[in-house]
Amino acid sequence: MRIPLRDWTVAGSWPYTVLHSASVEVEVKAKSVTPRIPARVPGSVYDDLERAGLIPDPYFECNSILSEWVANRFWSYAASFPGPEAGGKRVRLVITGIDYHAHVFLNDRKIAEHTGMYVPLTVDVTDLLCDGENTLTVVLESAPDEMGQIGYTSRTWTQKARFGYKWDFGTRLVDLGLYGEAYLDVSSDPVHDVSVRYSGDGALRITAGNPRFRALLKKNGEEIARGETENGAVSLTVPDPALWYPNGSGEQPLYDLLLATEDDERNFRVGLRTLEYRKPACADPDVLPYIPVINGVPVYIKGMNLTPLDHRTGTVTRKRYEKLLRTARRAGVNLIRVWGGGVIESEDFYDLCDEYGIMVWQEFIQSSSGIDNIPSKRPEFLALIGNTARAMLPVKRNHVSLTYLSGGNELMDADKVPSTFEDGNLAMLKSIADELAPDVLMLPTSASGPSEWFVPDHPEKNQDVHGPWKYEGTEKQYELYNRTDMLLHSEFGVDGMSNPASIETVLSPENRKVTTMAESLVWRHHGEWWDTYAYREKPLFGEFDDLGELCGVSQYMQAEGIRYAVEAHRRRSGSSSPAVLAPGALFAPQAQESIGAIVWQMNEPWPNVACTSLVDYYGEPKLAMYFWRDAEAPLRLTLRYGKLVWRAGEEFTGHAFLLDERGTGADYVSVKAYRSGYSLLPGSDNERYLIPSLTDGNRIRFAVPDGESSFVVVCETGRNGETGSAAYLFLVGEKGRLDREPVLRYVKEYRKIHAEDFRNL
Repeated sequence: MRIPLRDWTVAGSWPYTVLHSASVEVEVKAKSVTPRIPARVPGSVYDDLERAGLIPDPYFECNSILSEWVANRFWSYAASFPGPEAGGKRVRLVITGIDYHAHVFLNDRKIAEHTGMYVPLTVDVTDLLCDGENTLTVVLESAPDEMGQIGYTSRTWTQKARFGYKWDFGTRLVDLGLYGEAYLDVSSDPVHDVSVRYSGDGALRITAGNPRFRALLKKNGEEIARGETENGAVSLTVPDPALWYPNGSGEQPLYDLLLATEDDERNFRVGLRTLEYRKPACADPDVLPYIPVINGVPVYIKGMNLTPLDHRTGTVTRKRYEKLLRTARRAGVNLIRVWGGGVIESEDFYDLCDEYGIMVWQEFIQSSSGIDNIPSKRPEFLALIGNTARAMLPVKRNHVSLTYLSGGNELMDADKVPSTFEDGNLAMLKSIADELAPDVLMLPTSASGPSEWFVPDHPEKNQDVHGPWKYEGTEKQYELYNRTDMLLHSEFGVDGMSNPASIETVLSPENRKVTTMAESLVWRHHGEWWDTYAYREKPLFGEFDDLGELCGVSQYMQAEGIRYAVEAHRRRSGSSSPAVLAPGALFAPQAQESIGAIVWQMNEPWPNVACTSLVDYYGEPKLAMYFWRDAEAPLRLTLRYGKLVWRAGEEFTGHAFLLDERGTGADYVSVKAYRSGYSLLPGSDNERYLIPSLTDGNRIRFAVPDGESSFVVVCETGRNGETGSAAYLFLVGEKGRLDREPVLRYVKEYRKIHAEDFRNL
């Protein structure tokens, strides 16, 4: 039986005064420095203070600066509750998420001290409870002094989410609070240390820390199998097992599993699948086996990187996870990498990934810091991260979605080479992972190298790499990705302005105007690194006066850059082949195989003016999400080209490749080119805009028309009466004077076609 603790309050105090009985000098106990206000658990101190009117909205303009004092106070949470009817059973206090260092008192008696975000607090309070009213007080110390994005990884000493200390996609808002559930657990033999493993052939093996338990497996409410044990392990035979596959590869059936002891029971949602890993066929013998093989089927990775959904960790509801993950599912995402500068993600997140078929790559909480990126060897850090691993793995290993583990983000040695398991920190984590989740592939870090960054001139080093994160230029972007040869591109991206409605929510009217990060402190506060206007739109299109137009063009440039990168990787996958448009020579793709790509980043933890995210803080997709979905479509005719901007009279040359991951083939393929004025609206009459072109094998070429500011190349496929098209917009003219109207028209029509698919998620 679990009894939730409710009706919390919180008050702030100067450091340590709340832990001190009275002043020696005047024998007066210090009072709080804020009024005691209602608090939410799970929640965040910042959220409580804002609702009480004690701080302004920290996400509006530069208000977060006005809230930085919050992290420097102690915060005292309090709740009262009647003593439970235990019936002779043990009573345990459980708090599943504490951020960060807590002193815990029951009826004014200290019962625990706790450090670390990712290890639940459990205290047996059976003999400490009163029959009547009981008072629980949890005093949180000030936030520890930790590294933000810039600093020394080797000096890291906490297991606290680092992004809140300032990262490029967020502000400095160091959270504090009880961000997990708080309850009394009434049982003498609670179900614990559970491991559920499907080994194929209908065999489901279940172990637990309880010697005696019974298991009941159901599907759609109907009993499938049951068993009992007195030695801590039981095997169930599942008739006609319904297997779980990642999104896009099959269905995601889940079973209901009940485990029960004499006085406790727990419910699990279980997916059945076998999990193996395979090395790429063309890879160096020392390469890691990156390819996930689900039920014997190798899966091409269509991934996105996840940051925490909010600076205020405890305010993220299941509903917010649902909206974001439904968007990911609708887009075709089959893997999410949980980035190591953030959090160990919640059970809500994992439950939904199980349901939606999204594989999870979970990193331990450590990340690069720029000045040095060497994994910390500080004894207190190693103890804390070891505790994190031992608390996290017995819970997460039972989720069918958990597919990869990683020691952390961009960890490197002193020579900037990705760390390996020869590093003592990572070796320790691997030993724990091998013990507690032996069937999940543990990577030392991401990128795992042997080069950290993509190095076009050294293909032997491009196995798992990161970068770049900006649009490299109207020619260089295409030159770069036409030369890609990495096996796994586990982090890369392009920046773009946010949606206008999101920007308007956090900027006052006087700041809702076109400017640059250098000129506007407020804009700089919401995305300093991602000034797309200064480095990209203004040099290409000239001055902008309209913020909405800037957002539209900026989002197009982001979407175009991401689409091209994703399609370039897929053209090197096993499902790609030159699409024969006419007799003649074929342009062969590079031999090096791509096994997948993971774009940076899917979301953002606070509302930016500009960012590399594909979904804004409020959960609304940017144009790049629509482009990404199209680029990852199972059957798609893609275009390989050399640049975005052309001159009138030049010969345009492109090469068509058919992406056919299901092996069904296409009934027909075609490539056509149209002058500016071409409409993306279905059923429109486009023949009058057609540009005469020649095809040679999979190559299409034509003279770029005079008197036009743009043209569109449309690649079409047909299969079983269904038609799919990829429309590529190209610009004609000189940089600095390109016409933005075709871009805005293209963006408007693209949104009109695609946005409906993502509404009401």
